[in-house]
Amino acid sequence: MKKTLRRNLGVAIATIGLLSTMAVSVANASTLTGDLTFTSTDGLAAAASSINMGGSSFDEPFFNAAIPVYMTQAAKESGSSAPTGLGLYSPTGSTAGKKGVVAGTYQVGASDVPMGTINQATGTSLDSSIITGAGPSTTLSNYVQIPVVLGGVGLMYNLPSVTKKFPKNPVILNPATLAGIYDGSITKWNDTAICKLNPAIVTVKKNAAGKVTSSKCALPDTTVVPVFRADGSGTSYIFMDYLNKAAGTSFAITSGSGNSSNKPLGTQIFPNTTFSQGQVPNAGLGAQKNAGVANDVEETEGAIGYVEYSYILLQKTLPAAQIVNAAGKTVSLNATTIAAGANDFAATPPSEGTDGVVKNFSIVNGSGKGSYPIVGYSWAIVPQDFKTWNTGSKAAETLVAMFLDWATNLSATAGQNVAKQQGYVPLPNYVRTLAASQIAQLKYDGTPIVLN
Repeated sequence: MKKTLRRNLGVAIATIGLLSTMAVSVANASTLTGDLTFTSTDGLAAAASSINMGGSSFDEPFFNAAIPVYMTQAAKESGSSAPTGLGLYSPTGSTAGKKGVVAGTYQVGASDVPMGTINQATGTSLDSSIITGAGPSTTLSNYVQIPVVLGGVGLMYNLPSVTKKFPKNPVILNPATLAGIYDGSITKWNDTAICKLNPAIVTVKKNAAGKVTSSKCALPDTTVVPVFRADGSGTSYIFMDYLNKAAGTSFAITSGSGNSSNKPLGTQIFPNTTFSQGQVPNAGLGAQKNAGVANDVEETEGAIGYVEYSYILLQKTLPAAQIVNAAGKTVSLNATTIAAGANDFAATPPSEGTDGVVKNFSIVNGSGKGSYPIVGYSWAIVPQDFKTWNTGSKAAETLVAMFLDWATNLSATAGQNVAKQQGYVPLPNYVRTLAASQIAQLKYDGTPIVLN
């Protein structure tokens, strides 16, 4: 019988959000920040209903657990003066998040790849059409980009016979086999390259004396069905960025109608936010959002797909592949290995220049022995001045600033604790420092927003 991940995930998010509320409700009020102080005259509570947030589905478990916790904690601090009408987050995808904030339909748009990122193959911005289409006076510097979560991209797979017979041995993959799966050169799960990586997944025969007479790869002769994001996706960007850095030119198109030249895929689309026709195997399935990818993998035997860790952690019905990292070590996807992967880039922290471009945001394929290699930050994108761009009132912009300040805070009652409960990893201190400096750039009609 088919299971519906979207429904189950929604229940899981709501349940964990409630658990988050319960967990933080016993915390000492002295740990709360001024960001939760509201008065009956500041107009911020009423502004909540005018704030719309959406974009990256990578962020959905975080935002839709954090928003109710935020309102609960604000009510504890400020009573009836606290905002109650802050709407839930819309997981429309990273590209839609960027388009929404530029169009003014979102006060907060989220993406796993910051605006202004350059496609190395073409030398142009991934978002040039979004910015250009908004009008000649719109530039990247009109927006503030704030890191909000750190997460890992897992390769969940559906091989029931293997999972049942070898429950303690998740399938191991490396950059070359992942590249082969997504360019179509590997079509069966018992491909020699995958079998070599998985010596523990074997069928062994013994004689009467107990001596091993034969052993055979127990991975099935099942067609590999790579599931990919059909919409503009920051999760796709992180995954392709990883393959570009880790697999390089071994990632070549070998099937699909768009492969007349058979050039390495890395020279054609890396980095980008979409796979298009001819850039994936004919057996591939395109899905909308992280939830759609997870749902297709769950319902298709032989499928494999890339999703943010929360979608694996909350559902817990399918395993994630172990990955051979840049140090040659096999690592599982968990909070410790995600944090280690990010820590490999501590010496080159992300930063936003005066041109609005975020540098050093890519943190894939870290060099550490214990590092999970497919990790990334996600970013809240906010108009720097709501008045200039007719995005909302001063109260609305102030409330956005307060919420994001809370969302990036590490205290037991604040957003990064909720993020941890949802399967993300708390932002490193140097990244939270960047978040604080970015929030401080918000202004209304030229005057800086002042938090309580």
